[in-house]
Amino acid sequence: MKYQYLMTLIVALLVPTAASAKGECEDDVQKFCKDVAGEKGAVVACLQQHMAELSEACKTRLSQQPS
Repeated sequence: MKYQYLMTLIVALLVPTAASAKGECEDDVQKFCKDVAGEKGAVVACLQQHMAELSEACKTRLSQQPS
């Protein structure tokens, strides 16, 4: 029972973090890269082409992406 409670707590804490990370570039993707295929690498490449035009939050997120 304690194990199940602990797992539920961990999931509850992690889900909002993952969702907020995705949202940092969501508007920029829609604005600059909406026609790019859903492949992550292609979207990141598109965003990098528009780096000067991106929101500060998205620029920060992209700078944290592994190369």
